Amino acid sequence: MKVLFIENAGHKTAGAFRSLVSLAIMLKKYGVEAHVALPKTADGVSLLEENHIPFIQLQSCAYSRMMLAEPSLIEQIKMPVKDLVLKFSARKIAKYLKDNQIDIVHDNTSVSYIGMYAAKYAKVKHVWHIREFMEEDFNRRFWRRTVYLQLMNKSDAIVAVSQAVYDKYKGEIDNNKFSLIYNGIDIEKFLNTDREIFKSNSISVLCVGRISPGKGQELLIRAAGRLKTEYDKSITLNLAGSYQETQYNQILDLARSYGIEKYVNLLGQCDDMSEVYSRNDVFCMASKCEAFGRVTIEAMLAGCVALGSNSGGTAEILTTDTGLTFHPNDEVDLAKKLNYIIENQSLMKVKAKNGQEFAMKNFTSKKNAEEIYHLYCKLLDNCEEKTN
Repeated sequence: MKVLFIENAGHKTAGAFRSLVSLAIMLKKYGVEAHVALPKTADGVSLLEENHIPFIQLQSCAYSRMMLAEPSLIEQIKMPVKDLVLKFSARKIAKYLKDNQIDIVHDNTSVSYIGMYAAKYAKVKHVWHIREFMEEDFNRRFWRRTVYLQLMNKSDAIVAVSQAVYDKYKGEIDNNKFSLIYNGIDIEKFLNTDREIFKSNSISVLCVGRISPGKGQELLIRAAGRLKTEYDKSITLNLAGSYQETQYNQILDLARSYGIEKYVNLLGQCDDMSEVYSRNDVFCMASKCEAFGRVTIEAMLAGCVALGSNSGGTAEILTTDTGLTFHPNDEVDLAKKLNYIIENQSLMKVKAKNGQEFAMKNFTSKKNAEEIYHLYCKLLDNCEEKTN
């Protein structure tokens, strides 16, 4: 069996792309040969080369129907033009499908749709992965949303990465084609069962993601400021993720306004996340509404105490036994939970261990690949299902 994944960004640190690479590697064990189509600007090509995954690069893979919630006139004018270019480029991918005898096209995100047309032109099966909410997490919406959902329903199978994402779309997508399959994580890469948290007097809290309003770094800094002024306690904040100079200055200015700038570290893009997790006691998923939260699972596997917004996919991962949650966009409640962690470190060690075991059991790459493989087999009549 051969599958072509369509990736609209290809950033090597992005959760969606890392999930794609992890899945492609695991599918090899089921006899699936994965190929990837991604933009020419993608820096994740190195991951594909390292894992000997064949790929094709077309800039039109980056074209999407995603636009700002309140788009400018220029953006609205560009959309139909990009749509026409995309449909033309889809024929190049269709040729690749025929030349390489691809059986299934798998669009890796809901904003990518060139694969749908390529599959139609080449007359092969199509799978669509929904890894994002759009309005709730990115403050974006689909151009001509009703038409786009009609197109999505022409796919042979649609996959949601969390119950929250599934629930958002279940009334608009054909239930016979729609399924829930959680992302899978490389357990061995992140698992650290021997580490000890809270070894020093200064508790370190990690937040992962590009510096942007939707990822919640400013919320976390405001909460840390409240922790200092209202509870007279300080924590070290480590922010791992890419940023622009203006964002860097905004973050430090905000920290400076609370007098905690010496406790805030912007780490930039980090390639070795296992090492980063090992240097932190607490992981905070501060995003407004995360569709799944891959980095939350990684941090739990690494033995961190997990704290996150009680929304989206994060609310499915963090229970009273496996971590802590705070009210979405509520810096007061977040500061309260940070203080609770500081004052209850023995209990937090138990939660961290419970969270680690929960992640090991429910979010493995093997389980994810097995469920995706079985989905593929249902689409292909001549496919012999395997177990690994």
